[in-house]
Amino acid sequence: MASDRSETVSTTRRRLLSVPFVGASGGLSGQFDSARRDVSADESLSTHLDEHVPNLLDRYDVPGASIALIEDGEVTRSGAYGSADPAEGRPATENTPFRVESITKSITAWAVLTLVEQDEIGLDDPVGQHLTSWELPDAEYSWEDVTVRRLLSHSAGMPAGGYETVQLDEEPPPLREALSGNTSGPVARPTTEPGEFRYSNPGYALLELLIEDVTGRDFAAYVDEAVLDPLGMDRATFIITERLRSELATEHFVDGTPVAASHGPSNAHGELYATAEDIARFVAAGMETSEEPVGRGVLAPESVAEMYAPDVETTGFYDLATDGAGLGHFAETFSDGERAVMNGGQGAGSWNWFHAVPGTGDGIVILTNSERSVQLIADVVEAWTDRSGLPAVSLTRASRWIRLPVWILVGVAVGLALRLGYGVVVGTRTFAPLSDRDRTARAVLGGLAVATFGLWWTIGRETVAFFLPVIAEWVGLALSAVVALLLVTVLFPKTDRGETR
Repeated sequence: MASDRSETVSTTRRRLLSVPFVGASGGLSGQFDSARRDVSADESLSTHLDEHVPNLLDRYDVPGASIALIEDGEVTRSGAYGSADPAEGRPATENTPFRVESITKSITAWAVLTLVEQDEIGLDDPVGQHLTSWELPDAEYSWEDVTVRRLLSHSAGMPAGGYETVQLDEEPPPLREALSGNTSGPVARPTTEPGEFRYSNPGYALLELLIEDVTGRDFAAYVDEAVLDPLGMDRATFIITERLRSELATEHFVDGTPVAASHGPSNAHGELYATAEDIARFVAAGMETSEEPVGRGVLAPESVAEMYAPDVETTGFYDLATDGAGLGHFAETFSDGERAVMNGGQGAGSWNWFHAVPGTGDGIVILTNSERSVQLIADVVEAWTDRSGLPAVSLTRASRWIRLPVWILVGVAVGLALRLGYGVVVGTRTFAPLSDRDRTARAVLGGLAVATFGLWWTIGRETVAFFLPVIAEWVGLALSAVVALLLVTVLFPKTDRGETR
């Protein structure tokens, strides 16, 4: 779901941290209000998006976004908000292309399934059976267990990580060199026992080579002819032209720094450029309409169903938003038995997402140009499910639970402040840092507070900010307040009067 990134990010903006603690409750409510309660039954989702997405961009400090909607299996709306490039003053429009990152994997999966339907390959064939231009490297685990199906579902035991990218005007290393580990990335070979979920960009790079070796054609050219063109994805491309460069949405790190556009040795895992409408056309192709079948003639309905079916249980971060990994897609099953499919893309400077319920014909695509976009995406998806009459999806449920630590810390801070303030006012606590009273306990408390504060700002904050920068900022604010109040409590021990009480 996320492309590899090698850069270390650090949040430098302090807009949220400048909010006084005294107004934290109001500020938190403003920052954490979900989109759910803002969508009225009389308001269309399009109207809601037009009114509220600009506010979300401002709330989460995201430059721009493009959103497309699917209803009854048809693309019904495509719009854009904010800026494609703030430095150039270039607004985002519905025709603005974004690098969709790992959403590319879903398109790659369709391309692989076209070869399966042509009986060129089998899903359960060992991939090495079809590779003719690259020698399989030695591996600890058997290549016989590295099947096409497992590569598609991230369960082939392939390594995590990705390959170093270069600027658009530079030539990246050849694909086969990258697969062999002769660049900065890992060797494409099984490094864990195949069968368990392990997200892998090199696995999809191997699928790119598979397509080229089986078809005898360039990967980009084959995918364009077999998938993009037939589905009407007119602006979707792997080819970098001057026009693309001039129109492409500029991506931004967490701190707002622009990210220079780049490309690498592999296209299949995350190097498609497309508009939100392009991706919506792709998502809609997995749905039946009154006039067109599932697959739109590119794939048989049975092949699409196989891609959408969970093939392996997900773990870690992916388990928060999905029930399992299918072939190039992730899936979850609602309580009523309806299945939703989704995929996301994350790279150095962006987050993107699509979510769809093929059985009802509903879907949404959200493309952004900032690493600060996860919470924005969750809010928009929540508004979409509400207005479409769909159950809450795992992504939005997870986003609510993620906010809980902030509220807990705020509650602890308020409790400490009230307790300390009351003690000072009534005289049961006084400033006496060198007092012998509870000296050991106070020293331990102060030490733990300082240690917790240090761990957060040296390790925890960077980890959380990578995915949830706004939450990270609020956690830092609330934790700082708790630590400060604990240290003040250490400096204001109980008096004899406090003991008698």
